[in-house]
Parts: sequence; C-alpha cells; structure tokens
Amino acid sequence: MKNNANLAIFFIGLIFVLFGLGFPIIGYNLMVSASRFGSEAVSVEGVIANIEVERYRSGSETRTRHVVSVDYVINGTKYENTVNEYRSSMRIGDEITLYYHPDTPWTVKTGLKADTFAGAFFIGIGGIFFIAGIAFLNNVRKKTALKKYLKQNGKMIYAQVIAVETDTTVFVSAGVSNRGGPRHHPYSFIKCAVMEPGTDIIKAAYKSWSVKNDNLGLYMGKQVKVYLHPHDNSKYYVDLEGLK
Repeated sequence: MKNNANLAIFFIGLIFVLFGLGFPIIGYNLMVSASRFGSEAVSVEGVIANIEVERYRSGSETRTRHVVSVDYVINGTKYENTVNEYRSSMRIGDEITLYYHPDTPWTVKTGLKADTFAGAFFIGIGGIFFIAGIAFLNNVRKKTALKKYLKQNGKMIYAQVIAVETDTTVFVSAGVSNRGGPRHHPYSFIKCAVMEPGTDIIKAAYKSWSVKNDNLGLYMGKQVKVYLHPHDNSKYYVDLEGLK
C-alpha cells in the first residue's frame, strides 16, 4: 500500500515550493519594470470619457468591475484608452493625471506605484507559499525518517484491525463555487489494537497512516505489524504493507 497520504502531501509541498520560487520572480520583474517606467514616465492631463460597468461570473457569484475610458492629447495627437484604476469619486468629464512612456504614448497608467505594490505582493505571497511548502516537505521527511528508524530499531508487535475510518482531513473538492463544492475523501486509515488475553478489553490502540485504498474493510479482524519506538511508545508505525 504505497499510495499513502504522505505522497499527496509531498507533491502539495513540492508545488507550493515551486510557486514560492516562481511568484518572487514575477514580483521582481514587476518591480524592475515599475522602476524603469517611473524613471522615464511623462505625465499628461486627460479626461474621463466614459465609465462602463461590466458584470462577470466568478464561480457561483456575479461580480462587477468598472472600465474607465480616458481621452488625452500628446503632441497634437488624440488618444483613447482605458486605465487600470477605478475610484468611486470618478465622474465622466473629470480631469485625471496620466503617465506614459515616451516610446508608447498609447499606453497609460494612473499612477507609478501600482506595479511596485503588485510586485511586493507577489514576493510576499511567494514567501508564504515557500514556507508552507517547506513545512509540508519537512513533515513528510520526518515521518519517513521515523518509519525507517522504527522498522530498523523498534519493537515489533502484532495488533488486530478493529476499525476502518475515512480521513476527513484530506479531501478533493468538486465544483467551482467559492465554497469548494462537495468534498470527496479518497484516503482511509485503520485502527488496530492489542487486546487483553481472552477478553475484548483494549490494552493499547494504534492508528495507521492514511492510504488511498477502498478495500481496507477486507482486513477487519486481521493481524497487522506495529513497530514501537524503543523509548517512547507514543511513536509507532503501523505496517500496512504487510497486510495481504
């Protein structure tokens, strides 16, 4: 039973680390681009020609955005464009200060700091993803190392499978709504116990790692190997690979 939840956590951690490395690159490029634009940008006064409200779907919700059209004149040439910022105080006919690069006067911005803030945001988000990814990977590393240590140095006992339960902490979300839609739980784990001789009294109980296996119920009542830590019985490993 190799397909355990640790494998899924490992790939999630790896993806998070990759995002953590990728987002700062995007953020850095945005900040460099903003710095270059800011050092060379020229201002011009424009007029708000139109404010259009657009509605769009986001999951199960309908949202709105405002598209602000502006007119401006550079060296006698009139340009029409849209800007990347909307404020509730904006009105059609209002004057607005715009910024453009001399080489691309047909592209304008309403400020010089938006891309810098966006770059810093991407860098910050990247840091969060990276730290979370490292935490996931470190958790898998520690569990894998503990398993290896216990199988080599631990005390091996047999326990009886007494229950099979669904791991509700690991799920796949179906649907595209902002609430995630219905959840499917592909992983399960077993509970096993050492009984007092000749009774149904549980002497010690253990829980396995979660595995992607819909047939764990077939092992009810069977014996499974459990490896106990030599000095700490709270640390153990239930060896599902030995179940047949």
